[in-house]
Amino acid sequence: MEITKVEVIPFSVPINSFADAYTGFSTSNAVLVKLHAEDGTIGFGEACAWEPEFYGETMESISSTIEKYVAPHIIGQNPYNINRIMSIIDANLARITCVKEGIDLALHDLVGKLLGIPVYVLLGGCFRDKIPVASEIGIDTPEIMAKSALRVADMGIKVIKIKGSHDMNLDIKRIHAVREAVGNQIDLRLDPNAAWTTIGTIKTMKELEDCKLQLLEQPIPGWDLKGMAHIRNSIGIPLMADESIWTPQDVIKIAEYGAADIINIKIAKSCGLALGKKIEAVAESFGIPCIAGTEIEPGFSLIAKLHFAASIKVHPLASEFTELTLLKANILKHSIEIEDGCVKVPNGPGFGVELNEEIFEKYIVTC
Repeated sequence: MEITKVEVIPFSVPINSFADAYTGFSTSNAVLVKLHAEDGTIGFGEACAWEPEFYGETMESISSTIEKYVAPHIIGQNPYNINRIMSIIDANLARITCVKEGIDLALHDLVGKLLGIPVYVLLGGCFRDKIPVASEIGIDTPEIMAKSALRVADMGIKVIKIKGSHDMNLDIKRIHAVREAVGNQIDLRLDPNAAWTTIGTIKTMKELEDCKLQLLEQPIPGWDLKGMAHIRNSIGIPLMADESIWTPQDVIKIAEYGAADIINIKIAKSCGLALGKKIEAVAESFGIPCIAGTEIEPGFSLIAKLHFAASIKVHPLASEFTELTLLKANILKHSIEIEDGCVKVPNGPGFGVELNEEIFEKYIVTC
């Protein structure tokens, strides 16, 4: 079996306006990746392209890189050799995690279809058939954020992550407003996206002790593991790493510094599922649990996260699917329903979902 063709299609799906400490946006941008096998089977993947301020990749750069620098190396390869193909790409292209994510996901979908098994089987099997869901609310005024939290809670989601900003004093007001609005039945997380300082974080968390947060995520830059360790030892709730984690080697550093209690694995950062599983395995060896994180995934990458979360052995808290509360269109022939705070994992071959071509065509972008 060989890969015979690689297609890339940039697209942009509208979302409810959202802002974090990096930027604000109103669309989820991605590149659809289609890998064709010689028997006519097609594997679908997605490359995240929605926040170049963080990833440094765009719809244009992802599309051209795959067409010019990836496709020539993988056409003719046996798709069953996922790790080998990803190693070939790694040897020719450094970083570009979103490009690699698109190929990795398409490979997993293709191989799952060829073998007639769900992707989670390729990842080692399923520990759970439904995934507890958390959703973010973006930066705004305290009043608007409180209303956003109520809207998310009304959708049946029981865990809400509040985005923080560079203004810690205003963030304190925002978090108190959200807690007052949703009461104590909803778990709250806080994520300043590395916008805070070490000392400022410790001071701010003391001001928020009465809000009973579930966890704090990456308040300071990813490189500052000494600062993360100091924060972890100074606050009374778990500390989750995100910006600090891109590779399995990063987990080793986190463990050596004692810089986090839990790891947020984002498949756009881990180049997809194969490396994401290696990150999880290293984390497990150090006794650090993991969840799957959100990058406002618009379609196949959303479903890929469900398979990934299903395969995580130690998964003590809800994984993040903010896209379920933001997307204004569904490009898949699959209805994603939140039931009792959870979403079921598709169990068909590959990702177990199909592209809705008619809907998808509305959101194709010409680069």
